[in-house]
Amino acid sequence: MKYFIVGLDFDGVLAHGLNVKKKYAKEWFGLELSLGQTKETGFNALVRSLGRDISYRSLMDRVIEEHSMEYEVPSDCIPVLKQLYDRHCRFFVITSRNQQEYSRAMEFVCERFSGLIKTVCHTNNQPKDVLIKRLNVEAYVDDDISKLLPLVGLPAELVYYRQPENVGQEVPDVLKPRILEASSFVDVGRIVEGLLPKTL
Repeated sequence: MKYFIVGLDFDGVLAHGLNVKKKYAKEWFGLELSLGQTKETGFNALVRSLGRDISYRSLMDRVIEEHSMEYEVPSDCIPVLKQLYDRHCRFFVITSRNQQEYSRAMEFVCERFSGLIKTVCHTNNQPKDVLIKRLNVEAYVDDDISKLLPLVGLPAELVYYRQPENVGQEVPDVLKPRILEASSFVDVGRIVEGLLPKTL
């Protein structure tokens, strides 16, 4: 049986941490974060402007260690993946987390995506394109434009899964035919369905 291989980023695609970051930034540091401030650049700019001696890593290391199971699975994610699985799609999570973060991602995927996703792949500090080529990924979904741009030379179809906190992250006009945009998992499913060979 030939399968259509779909690569999925972890943070922001399968596991959405927006509300968890906002909750614990307020609880631990007294910070009310805007959407853009839940990302590293925005968070660090905020704390610098306040003269605070904390960093995005100090937030995220603790969030991931203690509260990563509170991340949310996006709406429609599991039904869409089940539908694609029935159409002979198989999924690889491709993440560049450190070893401790990787263990938490494995735990999350095993609990929330049991029977759907069996493999979480760690880049081991290599560029993501190395794993994407090795796994013969045919479509790759990420919520970060900066992670997709280095992949435009690959044969895999690229999908930008837009999240509200990705303020100002737009697909460059010249790459819009190359990087497809999705604003929901229903969109992701529709895009992948359109890529499936007729024989699957």
